[in-house]
This record gives sequence, structure tokens and C-alpha cells, in this order.
Amino acid sequence: VMGSYLDSQWPADGLAFDPWAYSRAAKQGILLAVFKGLNVLTALNLSASNMLDFCLDIEALYNEVPYHSFNHAVDVVVKLYHLLHDLHAASYLASYDIAALLISALCHDCGH
Repeated sequence: VMGSYLDSQWPADGLAFDPWAYSRAAKQGILLAVFKGLNVLTALNLSASNMLDFCLDIEALYNEVPYHSFNHAVDVVVKLYHLLHDLHAASYLASYDIAALLISALCHDCGH
């Protein structure tokens, strides 16, 4: 399953993305695809396995609440991907800035 996401075969729905429609494994695969697709793994010298471990650790820090949950974090990451990739905002940023934005998006409500 994850391989297909890493190969960019996931539905990049842009603003219509609904994280609640995906399984836990699918959401992790989508996160990996986003980080890989925007060259974060290369910029930070991380393997896909390292990134997955990080994403799983972050998921564990989120509470099961109606909105500020891990689903919301994935949603924000995918919306940011839309802005950076589909609307070409990444062309104005350094790779470390892109990495910082995506990691911040993923972690922004941990512990709420």
C-alpha cells in the first residue's frame, strides 16, 4: 500500500481532500508521499522508514478529539502540499523552509 503512495499514485484532491475517508495506513502513506514529493526526505537526509517512524510518533501525540486530531493534521499537510506543489509556491522557498512548513503543519496541534 505505501509503495503506491510513494510512487505518487494517491488522489491529490487539493482543497477537497478528506482525511476521514482514509485508513490509518493510507494516511501514513499519503504523508510519506507528500514529504517525498516535496523533497523533504532528501533535504533532511531521511529514509522513508525514518520519516514513517516520525509520523507514527507524531500521530501518537494527538488526542482523539473531534477536530484538532491527527486527521486534522494530515488535512493541513495535504492542503499545504496543494499550495506548495499544485500552486507552485515551493518554487519560492528553500528546501529547509518547505521541510519546516510541512513538519510544523503535521505537529501544530499535538497534545490538544
